[in-house]
Amino acid sequence: MAWFMIDPSNGKEIGAIAHGPALLARVEGVTVGLRSIMAYSVGLEVAVTVVGSGIHAEAMRRQYTAPSVFDPETGKRRAGPVHGRPMRLRALEDPILQPVLRSDSRGWYDSQDFYQREYLYEVTDLPQTRDLPLLAEWPEVGLEPVTTHLVLPDPSELAGAIIPLP
Repeated sequence: MAWFMIDPSNGKEIGAIAHGPALLARVEGVTVGLRSIMAYSVGLEVAVTVVGSGIHAEAMRRQYTAPSVFDPETGKRRAGPVHGRPMRLRALEDPILQPVLRSDSRGWYDSQDFYQREYLYEVTDLPQTRDLPLLAEWPEVGLEPVTTHLVLPDPSELAGAIIPLP
């Protein structure tokens, strides 16, 4: 298995759409959506969006907001350490298909009642199966584990659909 980050801007290929968009989980106050799964010769890039509303939005915001502490040297307030945990996404019982968090973007829609955040995961190597069972969980904000079985294109068709750049 290759071990490096997927870089879609590497100038070698455009990739191929493997799946998306799809709803991965919806519980009171929390929605997890798959924006897309892009296939590259080195693996998959999985883009996931999480939206929280009401008290769940506040819980999400707290995961990324450090409480202020007093700086002992200046006596001024400054941000303290963040103890929050991001949403977790994993493949069920398959070590080869495990998504690895590559990027945790900032919340890009943030109001008093709503909070939205995007995560990019990668799966190294193209899967040799059509079934991608993803488990999304974020108990700190009210999302207990939810499993969704995604069906990808046939592995040979997916590999053949990747568009190279000249």
